[in-house]
Amino acid sequence: MRGMSKEGSSVSASTTDITGSGSLPPVSEIGIAALTLVVVGGIYLSSYPRGASLVLPTVLAAFAALFVLIGAVLLLVSKSLARETFVKVGKWSLLVYLIVAGMLEYVFVFDGTRGGTLIVLSAMLFIFAVDVPMIIAFTVARFHNSSGGVTS
Repeated sequence: MRGMSKEGSSVSASTTDITGSGSLPPVSEIGIAALTLVVVGGIYLSSYPRGASLVLPTVLAAFAALFVLIGAVLLLVSKSLARETFVKVGKWSLLVYLIVAGMLEYVFVFDGTRGGTLIVLSAMLFIFAVDVPMIIAFTVARFHNSSGGVTS
């Protein structure tokens, strides 16, 4: 969704907060990129049931972790984010996704996944469990205005 700024230039709704008082970093976009890398790595690993080379999934997981760290740093330096809302939403969604990741980890272990494959899958699960709540909390906080309500 694109709009026009006061100066007449085009602005993206994903980088400007709803009140127009400041710009927000592209945390959602970076998070989706990290999530895409984790999903591609998981699909690659699951497509070779007898064992796959771990080079590609490890590289994808490393880049995904780097993207999540970049998103977290951008959140820390952002001045116009509703931090209280971000933390409130983030902690509960993180709890839910850690439970989901724990159940998936149990399935991997119960299914007999061992060694390096389990380590790479566990790393990807952890990235998933941190990345998705960060995206959810950022999205909610982004549309939260300073008067305590949600803008439409």
